[in-house]
Amino acid sequence: MGITARPLIERLQTKYRINPKTGCWEWTASIKRNGYGQIGVRQPKPTMLDAHRASWMVHKGPIPKGMRVLHHCDVKACVNPEHLFLGTQADNVRDMIAKGRANNATRHRGEAHYAAKLTWEQVRAIRADTRTQVVIAAEYGVRQSYISNIKLYRKWRNDST
Repeated sequence: MGITARPLIERLQTKYRINPKTGCWEWTASIKRNGYGQIGVRQPKPTMLDAHRASWMVHKGPIPKGMRVLHHCDVKACVNPEHLFLGTQADNVRDMIAKGRANNATRHRGEAHYAAKLTWEQVRAIRADTRTQVVIAAEYGVRQSYISNIKLYRKWRNDST
């Protein structure tokens, strides 16, 4: 006689703690490197499932194909079904931008980017410079390929001045 596994809902209920300030059900079991909780499931085959997706399925039902389970609270380890909603990847990106969670590369361009080595004035001078890209790159301390991307408007596209 084999041992039967506890139902998923029972296992979920033992692996989170409620944050009284936020109402988040914070996952206390296995957390992936990306910050999302995970739980093992056996059906249809043994695999690991994101804990917030498992919570959605247990409390709200199946996840339609192509849909993601998103967080109103923006807490990756939250499994509170009232903090979750279904959306597409496009919805996820819109939500991220609306909440100011887009990475620095999308919010800070040009001189405002934390890793900027050039100014707009230098970029305009590079574009007007007729010397070889290798010579220009050496002068500014960047790679020739970066100079090429500037001249082809692949980098520094939106001159705000």
